[in-house]
Formats: sequence, C-alpha cells, structure tokens
Amino acid sequence: MATFPRSRQPTGVGPASAPPPMGPSDPASTDRPFGGILFMLAAVALFSVMDTLAKALTTTFPVGQILFFRASAALLVLVPLAWSLGGPKLWRQVRGAELKLLLAGLLGAGALSGFLMAWRTMPLVDLAAVLFTAPLIVTALSVPLLGERVGVHRWSAVMIGFVGVLVALQPGGVGFGPGTLWAALGTLSYAFWVMSLRTAGKAVSSHLVAVTNAIIMLALSVPLILWQWTPPSLPETAALTGLGIIGGLAQLCLVRAFSLAPAALVAPFDYSYIAYATVLGYAVFGDFPTSSTWIGLALLTASGLYIIHRERVTARRRARS
Repeated sequence: MATFPRSRQPTGVGPASAPPPMGPSDPASTDRPFGGILFMLAAVALFSVMDTLAKALTTTFPVGQILFFRASAALLVLVPLAWSLGGPKLWRQVRGAELKLLLAGLLGAGALSGFLMAWRTMPLVDLAAVLFTAPLIVTALSVPLLGERVGVHRWSAVMIGFVGVLVALQPGGVGFGPGTLWAALGTLSYAFWVMSLRTAGKAVSSHLVAVTNAIIMLALSVPLILWQWTPPSLPETAALTGLGIIGGLAQLCLVRAFSLAPAALVAPFDYSYIAYATVLGYAVFGDFPTSSTWIGLALLTASGLYIIHRERVTARRRARS
C-alpha cells in the first residue's frame, strides 16, 4: 500500500468550511481534522442503521444478493451526486489512481461480506466487540503504512476508548467459531479498507472513491446472484433498497472523513457506534442500557473529547510555528 506524508497545514474546522475543489487538488490534500471527525460520526450513525437492516435480512437472503442491493441502490444516490459536483472531469481522475481505487473497492466488499457471514451466527453486539478492535489496528498500522505520526496522548485515548467498549459490551461470551472467524476477517479487511480510503481520498475526489467502491462491489456480486437468488417481497425489496441507499450515504461520509483527517485521528470515533446502538435499541426495542453500558459510554465520550482536545492543542502549536 502506498504511503504519503501527513499534511502539516490544517485548515478549516469542519464541513461548514468553504467546499474544496474537485480533482487531484481536492482539499483532501490539506487536513481538516474536525471536519473529518464530524463526517466520521455521521458515517457511523448511518452504518448502525444499515447494520440493523443487514442483520435482519441475512436470515432470508444470501450474502451476494445483499451485496447486490447494497451496491446498486447506493449508486442511485452516489452517481447523480458525484456527477452534479464533478461532472465529466470527475471521471478523468481515475487515470493514475486505478490500483488505489481497486484496492479500496475490494477491501470494502470483503469487509461487508465478512460481517454479513458473521451476522448469520453472531449477535450484533458480539460482532461489535470484535469490530471495535479496528481502531487499534488502524492506529498501529497507520504509522508504517500511511506515514502518520501517532503520539502517546492519542494512543492513550484509543486504549481508554477500547476499554470503554469492553466495559459496555462485556464480550466475554464470544467463543471461537465460524462466525467469530468471519468477524475477524471482516474486521481486518475493514481496518485495511479505511486506510486505503485515506490514500485514495488523497489522490482523487472522495465522491469518486465512493462511486468506484460501489461499482466494484456490484461487479463482484453479479456472479453470486446468478448462482443464488431469493425473490424478495415488496417490503423486503424496500428494505434491501433502503439498506443500499443508507450504506451509500454512510460510505460517502466515511470516505470524506478519511480524506479530511489522518486515519489514526478519525478511526477511534468508530467507538461512537455503541452510542448509536444504545439509542436505537431503546427507541426501537425498549432496551434500557445497563450500568456497565453507561460506564462504558462515559469512557468512550472521555476518549473522544480528549482526542479533539489534543488536536486543538496540536493545531495551535502549528499555527504559532
């Protein structure tokens, strides 16, 4: 995987900043850490809704069919949006970035496939316990693979956040089995995927990355649906289509997050997934969080706020230098 130096000139404080131009000069080349964090939080919120739909659908439909709807429905949103923002010039950026885009697409499809297979036999909360090791993997590998600097403060915040996840989820009952293996493979693919989004998002527009990810997933799913297809009812078709649209928007936010900020900075905000899951669980199923969940959420919140604080301190130091 290609490496690149981290930008030393952060500008802007979030997505409300002036929109960047498209193309290789995309402001993805200049870090906007707080914008990256906000986009990451939005991505995780959307992914939590998508995951709820996906787990429910895995009991009825094969993985290839879910991938097909996930990709095709996402393209209904992503292609018009990318075209309106970039036009024909957007597609010219593909030249020279083919391998980066292909790698990101394959890893994204591999991660979702692993999670879909795991959801067949694992509870969503147990899979989340495995998935939340991804920020640690990203933080560790972003140094040798992405050339980013990770200081002791951010490492400490990531570790506190991981402890918070363990306290909230109490994953001690997760046993080794096919589901756990699929979850581990999906998590490893996801960790490499988010790093590939960082490199691809630096080379081309984030909208192009999201579109090519969906196109590659669609191409991979076509042979699978030709092999196995379960006719969906009208409500099931709506659920499958909704899953794809939500997933496409989530992917666009995720790509934007990793193009605006270093992977080691935004990856720990994956931990916000448990907060979204808590709200959805209470609103939809009436599940009130236990005391351990509240303690874990407190640790997660402290971890995220500390990361933001350290980024502000670092930004002020750079501004003075």
